[in-house]
Amino acid sequence: MRIKIYLSFIMLVLTLGGLKVHGTLIPMTDRNVAVGLSPYNWVWENEGISSTVSGASLTVKFKGTRKVALLVSTDHLVFSAPQRYPIIAWTVNGGKVILHQLVAGESMILLSEGVPDPLIDLYIHGMSPFENRYQGDLPVNSVKLNSFFIDDGGSTVRAKLSKRIWLTIGDSILAGDGAALNEDDGRPDDNRWASSDDPRASYGYLLAGHFGYRESRLAWGGYDWGGGMAGLPALENLIDSATSTISRLYRGKLMPVPDVVMINLGENGAPAAKDVVDALTKLRSRVKKGTRIIVMVPVSGRAGSPVTQAFQVYKKSSDDTHAYLVDLGRIAFATCDGQHPTAIAHQTIFRAAIAHFEPICTTK
Repeated sequence: MRIKIYLSFIMLVLTLGGLKVHGTLIPMTDRNVAVGLSPYNWVWENEGISSTVSGASLTVKFKGTRKVALLVSTDHLVFSAPQRYPIIAWTVNGGKVILHQLVAGESMILLSEGVPDPLIDLYIHGMSPFENRYQGDLPVNSVKLNSFFIDDGGSTVRAKLSKRIWLTIGDSILAGDGAALNEDDGRPDDNRWASSDDPRASYGYLLAGHFGYRESRLAWGGYDWGGGMAGLPALENLIDSATSTISRLYRGKLMPVPDVVMINLGENGAPAAKDVVDALTKLRSRVKKGTRIIVMVPVSGRAGSPVTQAFQVYKKSSDDTHAYLVDLGRIAFATCDGQHPTAIAHQTIFRAAIAHFEPICTTK
């Protein structure tokens, strides 16, 4: 640890935009960087941090610098086509969203230049829904961030973030897949699955912000209660593990323990009641007694009855007084392909959901 902290004060000379520039390296172990990581999403490594979750975020406030660059690793990435490489997005001081798709051999990305003391809000914006996202210590499509490079004399300060945590668990709907497209555009191309100019297009993110929570997201295309494509395990097991070898838990609980957990699964097929009950039982054991667990009937209407029935079995067997079922009923929203909401549609779902969530999220 002492070695890593010391590195943040080493003055370096790196090539940026073809010019050799002097600066300071801020490692991901920097205290103010670490507190800005969205919980449950990131895997710590000796060289930096990695994540395979679309929506995983990092918020850092800098001072004494007008330049912020991000050092990344891409050597481990394995994709069948350049269009499948992950997309990251960020804002500077809450401004326009900037998108960047990683490319093979890339090692540095300029995030901000000419803006004094910027607040950088960075998140993983898109992931190919096909490559391995779970097996091993570092799945082949992980986004790997090593450090920040800023002006000499610059440093970090603690960003102001809500201490209340909202964990969103879902499939491609909550991941924002298809949000970049317009109504009836059809299935997205590989590099547009979760790419939208609308920040973090997901009604889960919008609900969390509306009620004053900080969202952390576990959402993948093709996922369901009993598991999903690309080797993703059943939710009962996913709760405990970030990868097949790395735990999410600290002393048997999620750390930090979320205040709200919202789940939207069932779009990819009717789940077995046992998978739903086992997942909710395990989830309750990993959070507080007062954590609100909210199960949504799939917004597309698929598997609505099986999810509802399984939830009722769980409620009857557990007597969980802080588990809730939310059914928005029939609502019309735009989709790109008959299932995946556009960015505007996430706003529609969000507005329809507010009244259902109000009594759950505002009562003590």
